[in-house]
Amino acid sequence: SSGFAITPPGGHPSELMPEGFRPKWDLPPVMPLMPFSTTPEEAAAFVPQLLARGSDFIKFMIDDGSVEGHPGLPSLDQATVNAGVAEAKKYGALTVAHALTLEATRMAAEAGIDGVTHVFMDQPHTDEIIALIRDAGMFVIPCITLNASMMGITGSALADDPRVAARLNSKWDQTLRSSYNRYPQGKLEDVYDTVRALDAAGVDVLAGSDVSMSETFFGGLAHGASLHHELQYLVAAGLTPERALRAATATTARRFRLGDRGRIAEGLRADLLLVDGGPLSNISDTLSTRAIWRRGARLAA
Repeated sequence: SSGFAITPPGGHPSELMPEGFRPKWDLPPVMPLMPFSTTPEEAAAFVPQLLARGSDFIKFMIDDGSVEGHPGLPSLDQATVNAGVAEAKKYGALTVAHALTLEATRMAAEAGIDGVTHVFMDQPHTDEIIALIRDAGMFVIPCITLNASMMGITGSALADDPRVAARLNSKWDQTLRSSYNRYPQGKLEDVYDTVRALDAAGVDVLAGSDVSMSETFFGGLAHGASLHHELQYLVAAGLTPERALRAATATTARRFRLGDRGRIAEGLRADLLLVDGGPLSNISDTLSTRAIWRRGARLAA
């Protein structure tokens, strides 16, 4: 976990919360809670604090609110991101950036960020940005599930799947059937084309879903289910089922420096999923779960 991401006061994700909303988080009384930063010095100072609190890597919010319907939102500038990343590198810490626009992605690459936790959705890709991401050695977690939800596409079809429905309570079912719907002008085909181009360029594509809380304003997503949904989206974008499966296992483990998992090999953690069917030919078969082992111990169904 990155813990809280470095962001300016009033910056993302504050614009997503309805007025008066207070999440029911059980948080330790550590102050300041949020690493609000408006200068390079502030961002750099927060890095060792976050690591001391238990952050495994450092995250930066590079978001001007244009995709969320709040253009002009306070956002980290290039110098502040650069300083935070440089400080993280002193500690050998991995860095990631929340970046939903092409320009934010460019900023992340220029700062030396290790990976971005979204694929930009504000415009089609260019050869230049694909080359920049590739040459920077960055990984990309597209979170197509989130992009689709931002465009108003709900997860209702997934919620209707009996393999999913049986595992959702009413609150999560309602959330999955909703959507963010903050960027209806977006084009899912553009996102698909970008992901396909990144994969073709040799950029490591990782599976993620961006699921948050069971609230309808964070709709279209549900923990667990949406990761399976993301694999389906990755295949729809043009990845082979094998590459999509690696995006959720071996590739992610490698890029997040988790050498004890992600593959089936002697001496590793033995986190195993047994499914009916053949996900190498039909990726949705990952939902046909028969058994799960964690650290070699079979879990109860």
